[in-house]
Amino acid sequence: MEVKTWDVKEQFLFPQSFGIPKDIKDAVVTPQIEQKETDDSIQIVGIYHITCHVEFEEGEHTHHGESEFTQIEDLDVQGEIGYFEYAVPMSVEILKSKVEPGSSPTLNVQQIKYKTAEHASIEISWSVQCEFETAKPVVLEMPKLEVDVPKKEVEMPKQEVEIPNQEIEVQAVEEAIVIPQEQSELQFIFDLDDGYTKHTFPSNNILVKQKADEAQQD
Repeated sequence: MEVKTWDVKEQFLFPQSFGIPKDIKDAVVTPQIEQKETDDSIQIVGIYHITCHVEFEEGEHTHHGESEFTQIEDLDVQGEIGYFEYAVPMSVEILKSKVEPGSSPTLNVQQIKYKTAEHASIEISWSVQCEFETAKPVVLEMPKLEVDVPKKEVEMPKQEVEIPNQEIEVQAVEEAIVIPQEQSELQFIFDLDDGYTKHTFPSNNILVKQKADEAQQD
């Protein structure tokens, strides 16, 4: 909601035959308006309709020459009270872009004041308030962009693990612990319990003795 306010003031003079304004009994200001629209704006045109009761007394006006006062020539006088009406033209223009579509501005008058003034005049003033719904900002929605990102399959590098030939290892172990037959026999002799005769010969003498025994048997 936006509110615009401004002040209006009018001063009135009367013919000398009515005397001098002594007091203002009442003053009413009523806006009478209509709205017009153009391509770019909303126009509020019309009048401020003024009605006023003024009390006069005898007296002479001082000479004031030309002024911006509004001359009132026609009064409805009953005794010392004179009544008059007057229309003050008005026009307000509001940019259409500022007003919410489908809504209409409103205009009203507030704080009416009046008093007698110099040069046998009276002064009437008022405040004008114009309200209208402000246009809501237009929110533009950006289109959603969908991007297809190709999926890449990551191939893990193949690792070749060499499994040693267990049979070969077993065989190597077996070969490592095999004791030569000759050494086994010698170890057997050394392991004999007491009661047996132990002869120790160098390995080359064993073959010599064996051949000597064979010769004797022949």
